[in-house]
Amino acid sequence: TEKTAGIHSAIPAPDGTVWFTEVNFGAIGHLDPKTKEIVEYRDTTPDGKNIGKHTVRVDAEGNVWSSGGPISKFDPKTKEFSHYNTPGTYGNEPDGKGNEWFTVFRNDGPIVRIDKDGQITKFTPPTKGKPQRLEFDSDGNVWFSERVGNKIGRIDVKTGEIKEFDLPGPAASPYAIGVDRN
Repeated sequence: TEKTAGIHSAIPAPDGTVWFTEVNFGAIGHLDPKTKEIVEYRDTTPDGKNIGKHTVRVDAEGNVWSSGGPISKFDPKTKEFSHYNTPGTYGNEPDGKGNEWFTVFRNDGPIVRIDKDGQITKFTPPTKGKPQRLEFDSDGNVWFSERVGNKIGRIDVKTGEIKEFDLPGPAASPYAIGVDRN
């Protein structure tokens, strides 16, 4: 193509291939490094408009999830997209237990969990801090950054309780978050 695809996110799959988002085309791409072949899968509304794609992740069953416009799940076997009506999502991580987690990058945005049966649960942080990225600790708890809230937060997955932690400075603006082995 003559236009840039606007690749935002790329991640290796367990089979050694690579999945990536093409923000400008509302698509996900699949690269086979052995053959150098790229296959694109466009995701559009019934009237032909692109459905936004942002962060891509592959779950344990090989499904490809992307944040952005509504949450999308792509089944590589059937080549079909499923959608979950939660717009404005940004961060996206599988928890290894069949659940997919997303941040909604809005001032009052929740953290969203979609379980293996497609049920959506929303966890709303007390601070309207614009959740951006998330990670899991060794107990399976969800840690997330609050971009404009100057905090990081934790969801206890057993109780659903949310605890927030202030960061130093007047405008810490946390973006990505990582959890080390301790």
